[in-house]
Amino acid sequence: MSLIDWDQSFSLGVESIDADHQRLLEILNSLYDAWRANKGTELLASLFDSLEAYTAEHFSREEALMLSCHYDQLGKHMLAHAQLKERVRSFRSAHLAGSEPAKLTADVARFLKSWLLDHILTEDMLYKDHIQKR
Repeated sequence: MSLIDWDQSFSLGVESIDADHQRLLEILNSLYDAWRANKGTELLASLFDSLEAYTAEHFSREEALMLSCHYDQLGKHMLAHAQLKERVRSFRSAHLAGSEPAKLTADVARFLKSWLLDHILTEDMLYKDHIQKR
């Protein structure tokens, strides 16, 4: 069972960004599924690594695109990205330290689901018109 299923309402109409968002959801769903199936710390650590790495790649691509479109809220958007990256690192560190792994992963799943949905459907949609005009 997926934590989040891709929905066309998430689409920004930019193939690369939509593909990134779909991949982020896949990684988050894999993390959630591995946690629910009690697959162990090693797999969860690997999935956290994947989430952290892919998030950084996606944010770099997204920020470059916003820069090329002269998006006036780029600084604010970059700050939100930096905060998410730090939160993912914090979750990963706490998880690997053994800090209540079951509770932690549930918290991670809730936070990331909420953040991704809010971010894509609210913040990312704000630059949709800028990108489509370029």
